[in-house]
Amino acid sequence: MRYRLLALDLDGTVVNHDLTIRPRVRHAIAAAQQAGIIVTLATGRMFGAAMPFATTLAISAPLICYQGAVIRNASDGAIRFTSTMPGEATAEAVQYLLDHQIFVVAYIDEVLYIAERRPELDLYLSYHPEGAEVRLSDNLPDVVRHKPATKVLFVAEPDIVGPTLTNLKHLVGDRLVTTRSHQLFGELTALGVNKGVALAELAYQLDIPRTAVVAIGDQANDIEMVQWAGLGLAMGNAIPELKAVAKHHLPTIDEDGVAIAIEQYLL
Repeated sequence: MRYRLLALDLDGTVVNHDLTIRPRVRHAIAAAQQAGIIVTLATGRMFGAAMPFATTLAISAPLICYQGAVIRNASDGAIRFTSTMPGEATAEAVQYLLDHQIFVVAYIDEVLYIAERRPELDLYLSYHPEGAEVRLSDNLPDVVRHKPATKVLFVAEPDIVGPTLTNLKHLVGDRLVTTRSHQLFGELTALGVNKGVALAELAYQLDIPRTAVVAIGDQANDIEMVQWAGLGLAMGNAIPELKAVAKHHLPTIDEDGVAIAIEQYLL
């Protein structure tokens, strides 16, 4: 099988905790592109936060952002697909988080809306050295009720994120998707949004069959993408749930797992 499209999660797959990309991984991604393979990034990050990594890796293909809620060209910024959240359900979710003193961010048109400035904002922004516009709102539920959000993210201690997602699923799970993207982060998007659906849409737009698609990830938000791809691969540092659905397991990010996958399966 000649693979034609490679979808890579960013954090924990391509990008280390210190936001660096190991040299062997950079070289392997470059070699894949030189061989004619289209490489995309599939990330929970917003477009502006994904672009610095795309630039570093010389990726010009469309990027899958916001957990799959947006597909946008790296080359010119044109939007190829987008899905925003229903206002009332989003407002309910945001109100629940605020009532439980959990720090929450709503993404609207590449701007981060928050209800108050807390240390969690600095923690979150430490993952975004590219910078992001932050706006303070005294009524965040009302903002998301009237301005469609692309994604809502909350920051909490690891033992709080899981139960909070469970409670949100009971509250709005029939109207929004809940997922965990990091030990410290829980996220909500529009119903039907995930990286797998977005990858299928991108492959369709590029006229590439599912069997010619490879996807690599490490977290719960990568499960649908790894399941959908013709060849779904889990990093060695991936959570057990992702490893359970992957066709093969790779070395960890610190062992250049992505580079080894490209060398072994694509080149």
